[in-house]
Amino acid sequence: MFKRTFLILNILALVAIPGLSQKSGGIDWTGEIITAAGTDRITVNDEGLPFDPDTGRIISISEARNMSYTRAKEKAINAAALLISEIPVDNDSTIMQIIERDPVARARMTRVMHEYSKFRDRPAGYMETTCELKLKAGYLITAMNYDFPMEEFPESDQKASPTLYTSLIVDVRGLDIRPMLLPSIYNENGLEIYGKNFISGDDAVKHLSVSYAYSESDAKKHKKAGQHPFFCAALKNLNGSPVLSDDDIKRLFSHKKNSAYIKKCRVIFIIDR
Repeated sequence: MFKRTFLILNILALVAIPGLSQKSGGIDWTGEIITAAGTDRITVNDEGLPFDPDTGRIISISEARNMSYTRAKEKAINAAALLISEIPVDNDSTIMQIIERDPVARARMTRVMHEYSKFRDRPAGYMETTCELKLKAGYLITAMNYDFPMEEFPESDQKASPTLYTSLIVDVRGLDIRPMLLPSIYNENGLEIYGKNFISGDDAVKHLSVSYAYSESDAKKHKKAGQHPFFCAALKNLNGSPVLSDDDIKRLFSHKKNSAYIKKCRVIFIIDR
């Protein structure tokens, strides 16, 4: 595990911390937040006096706590890096795979980890300090070396009665569809009708390109849903993304304003717990 940890952190241009043995924290896709934590103990000698482990110098308890917090913070960053590395970006790649092959994404990810993470000191006892890290998942998209051309959605020859919808809610439960940063949606012929080429990158960073909920009621209450969401159920899983019926797609894009809502990432998937 340590070799894998060191590899990930080396790619992210972070400093590996000896003793890190597992991921600590998790990814809350419904809350769009990544959390991680690191804990460190103050180093004391046989007489119980705190000292600097690098120099052996005896130090005050306040200085020892500051050093311990710094180490705990680094461990929290390492734990977050392990979690982040495994996140699927799209149908083809995880974050780890992208930053391995793209030096631009690698450099940007380093900036994201250090500039956008929020840290909180949580004392864990007289001799221990815990640092908690929180990172908004959408900020990870800023590290991707992607353009967002905001192409027009594919048009259908068949038209439906114009109906205004404020969002798209897709029930994907039972199809083994896992959350991604930039998922796609396909029609029955495998043509992509929603994905990173069609959406606003700024809105994807703010709200994710697709938000996630565990029930219809949660989806309807989501800030993206609006007053009149379009509900539908996916037909199947195609490369990890849902396929919608052509009839549902025709209805979704029946009103000219609906495309504007969808471009602003007003899409929600109802997923399995």
